[in-house]
Amino acid sequence: MKCQGTVGRLNPILLVTILWLSLVLAKNTVPVLVVSGIYHGIVGENGGIVDVTPEIRAENGPICGYRIVNTHKGKIPFEVFMLDQEVGTAQLNARHPLNCEEKKNYVVTIAAVSCAGIVSESVEVHVTVKDVNEYIPEWSEEEYSGQVEEGELAEAILRVSATDRDCSPTFGDICQYTISSPDQPFQVDQHGVITNTAPLSAQESRSHVLSVIATDCGGKESSPVLVTITVLPKCQTSWADVSTSMTYIPGTGPQPIFPAAHLTLCPAVCPTAHLETTLTLHTDHVGVGCDRDTYSLASQRKMCGASSQAVELLPAQSEETPWVNNLKSDQGKEAGPVYQFDGSNGAVVPLRIVSHHFGAEFTIATWMRHERKKGKQTKEQILCLSDDHKKNRHHTSLFVRNCKLVLLFRREYQEEERNVFKPAEWRWSIPQVCDNSWHHYAVRVSSDTVELYLDGELFTQDGENTEIIDDWPLHPAADLKTTLTVGACWHGSDMRMRHGLQGYLAGLSVLPGKREHSEVLKCLVQCSES
Repeated sequence: MKCQGTVGRLNPILLVTILWLSLVLAKNTVPVLVVSGIYHGIVGENGGIVDVTPEIRAENGPICGYRIVNTHKGKIPFEVFMLDQEVGTAQLNARHPLNCEEKKNYVVTIAAVSCAGIVSESVEVHVTVKDVNEYIPEWSEEEYSGQVEEGELAEAILRVSATDRDCSPTFGDICQYTISSPDQPFQVDQHGVITNTAPLSAQESRSHVLSVIATDCGGKESSPVLVTITVLPKCQTSWADVSTSMTYIPGTGPQPIFPAAHLTLCPAVCPTAHLETTLTLHTDHVGVGCDRDTYSLASQRKMCGASSQAVELLPAQSEETPWVNNLKSDQGKEAGPVYQFDGSNGAVVPLRIVSHHFGAEFTIATWMRHERKKGKQTKEQILCLSDDHKKNRHHTSLFVRNCKLVLLFRREYQEEERNVFKPAEWRWSIPQVCDNSWHHYAVRVSSDTVELYLDGELFTQDGENTEIIDDWPLHPAADLKTTLTVGACWHGSDMRMRHGLQGYLAGLSVLPGKREHSEVLKCLVQCSES
């Protein structure tokens, strides 16, 4: 009985001892995250809760918190919150919106902390930012052009290409290209390769203008891009091996001028019964065909009966013409004055000299000496009427590009014709533009036709030497005015000259409101001594 009483007295002490040992053991238990490998999470670009798989949970709790233990944790845009201490679960959140295009993947290293302050081994959470379809596809070129021979079904005429700045394949890849222009004999595949679906005829249509749209895999469409496809005739009539110079020694008798020249004809297109060739000789002077240097350009215009309403844009340098005084000129050797442009200089014509509204009919005429420029064949402006600030729209311009003379004439906005597609650019392929000799060019514009006179003769336009491009009218902009320049074009967005001419000009004039008579244009280059 005494022994039993002693044991009964020890039981409370033993119980306290057991409880104390349990607390000590619990205090020193290390928490363990359930996943010993890697967690995977997904979060949208808008931020918020990260969807982590499996759920973040630690054992050997209670767990009083979690920590981000990245060595560069100040740059990690995430934070971790405790959800349930007893269960040991936690939640990972993005602290602010994310940008998938800048950074798509993050690695967040976390550790659990027991209520006794003991930190678990760290585990990585690999977070992927889920993309949002923010961007539309963008074209690699502002416009595209290609060629196809008539009668041919080409495997590939050209390839258009667009890219998308979204970071995921779902929204960043291009899944489709579409030709939006109706009733066109062309198709485009998913890689942007354009082919014709039927044989084409150069006589029926020399060029086709298509509108193509790119669509990303999320369904967003690009803005349309213009594609111009030129139909080439199978055979071209042309001269070959025509010499451009020869040396003649007096007293040596007759010599052939073009001993190796030959003409290629296309009998299937144009059967030839009679062939006649005309040879015209020119001296290397501005404004002079074969006369002695006795007349100035102004005198020639007066003798030929040219309209007195024509406005001279490159007159002789004087106090009354300050806009040309900084240009390099030759006042003596030619019938000029002649002005040289080096590609970096140009002149702004004051508004008081000529109205910027040329009218429904007008004529632009000039003498020009120009050779093919080296390097990239960019625009070289002769005359340009463009926005004075904010935008770079060219209203009317005459320029050279790739040895072609080009007239741009954009119609002003009219409500009844806002969706009417009309000719706006004429490209004449003429070798005289780049032969480094003086030639006279005159462009006559009316409401329904545009004519080019080259050295006094009407230039015969056909499918081989002339390309006409259609365009929409200019959108109205009431807060914008225009600037008229020669030798370059004023760009209002960056307030400086662009597209400078490398060559020589003389007698550049504009005749607003009317077309100069064809006999006047012919007289300006005729030989008065014949």
